[in-house]
Amino acid sequence: MFNFPLRKNSGARRPRARLSLALAAAGIIAVAGLAAPAGAVPAPTGVGMLSDTLKPKTAADSDRAAVELGIRFSPKTSGKVTALQYYQGAKTGGVTSATLWSTNGKVLSRVTFPATSKVGWRTVPLAKPVALTAGASYVASYHAPKGGYPVTERGFTSTKVTNGFTTTAHAGVYRYGKTGKVPEYTWQGSNYMVDVVFTPSSGTAKPGVVPKPTPTTAPKPTPTTAPKPTPTTAPKPTPTAAPTTAPKPTPAPTVSPTPTPTTPPATQAPSDPKGIIVQGRSFPSAATTGVPEGTALSTYTGPCTIQTDNVVIDKKIINCDMRVLAQNLKITNSVINGHIYSDPDFYNGSYSMTDSEIRMPQSAGTGAGDVNFVLTRVEVTGGSRSVNCAANCTVQDSYLHGQYTDKRGIDHESAIRMGSNSTIRHNTITCDAAPVPPDAGCSAALTGYGDFAIVQKNTIDNNLIDGGPDGSMGYCAYGGSTTGKPYSAGVNNIKFTNNIFMRGPSGKCGIWGPIVAFDSNAPGNVWTNNIWDDGKAVAPAN
Repeated sequence: MFNFPLRKNSGARRPRARLSLALAAAGIIAVAGLAAPAGAVPAPTGVGMLSDTLKPKTAADSDRAAVELGIRFSPKTSGKVTALQYYQGAKTGGVTSATLWSTNGKVLSRVTFPATSKVGWRTVPLAKPVALTAGASYVASYHAPKGGYPVTERGFTSTKVTNGFTTTAHAGVYRYGKTGKVPEYTWQGSNYMVDVVFTPSSGTAKPGVVPKPTPTTAPKPTPTTAPKPTPTTAPKPTPTAAPTTAPKPTPAPTVSPTPTPTTPPATQAPSDPKGIIVQGRSFPSAATTGVPEGTALSTYTGPCTIQTDNVVIDKKIINCDMRVLAQNLKITNSVINGHIYSDPDFYNGSYSMTDSEIRMPQSAGTGAGDVNFVLTRVEVTGGSRSVNCAANCTVQDSYLHGQYTDKRGIDHESAIRMGSNSTIRHNTITCDAAPVPPDAGCSAALTGYGDFAIVQKNTIDNNLIDGGPDGSMGYCAYGGSTTGKPYSAGVNNIKFTNNIFMRGPSGKCGIWGPIVAFDSNAPGNVWTNNIWDDGKAVAPAN
């Protein structure tokens, strides 16, 4: 779910010997059982991911909002982190903390230290070395309470292995606000100049394993101007460690270009503890979707426009936008750094994606569309719309979230748009892009407006529908009967069943309510068993 000119950060390097903060002055705090030693210690030595001489291309970003900035990485060899490092900018005032996080957002170690104005790399020793496991994903970060951070935009452009660390095009991560949560958003491949001091031990990780980003819940950025850092795709920017037991891939259903795909049988949500649990039901999360952990990926070198039937793409990193003009393209266990679509103008293509990720850039665009496709256990991040089900689509057991924040204040975002003949079953559907004046922000998690055709014959069943952390959208869902549209009349067979709506900050999912433009009297329309996250019934909008 990212391709720019690559910054040179590879090659052999000497052991680390940057200026260290003496522990007596650093004020290291104990986290997760780490105790601070009484006296000062010598500067730690070891290896890291970035060159000792690397400097940022932008000395001080104009952003002045509080933000946590970091790097997501995966060691190929087990070992120990002895210190964290960040590049102190001239205008990065008040930096006094740095953190090492596990793949699921647990704090492994956090240190506090006096602020400084001295520009350059700063090394902060940990109170006690932290053991890392080969192949797992971690994040090292620091908090910039006043913004003004140094950054190299488009510094990460692809998956690379440097000094025994795997980083991806989404290695640079951030999260706005004074938050105790792991940074997980990305912005166009930005390098935020954060590193670790690592001492490898014996044993190596499986070669070629790509880490998978895994936010445990939908991202919750503070609504402020998005940092200039940049991921290319999304968001799930770059992967972090995937679930320890991923669902077994199942053969993707064949999609016909014209007939309506067979509606999958209704199923009870699995009791998967790695999912998002609401009302005792488990819904898809980053840990239950996307590329299974331990899957070795290689770069896709085939065509980006598919014109041959029955093509199979498995265990690949696809660094281009995929256009499907043939039947039955099957993509499994793969990452698309871009978007994929079956062209509605020609209507001659069909595809399926299973156990895969779509990482859109931080710009306007749709992750997956538009006709004749099936998504199963797919995580979609980035872009302004995660999925467009214009006609004949099935989206099941998938996680749609992490749409981009438009700092210009123009674009509207949503997770999925329904058109006709579509089944949307057992997904987590979230729109969490932060609002930016005058107009940018989420329209709804699920939309269906009747702008281009009649909204009809859609089943929306057993989904978790979430308006995101800001509660800035008017409604969380649209039912297809929006007045004043070219195709407002004729709506039929829209079936909302067994869904859970998250109340969110407003208590109503959206500012005004959970759903609008659903006509209970339209032929074939059904509204049954839809509830709030507290178990109370949700009434339809008429």
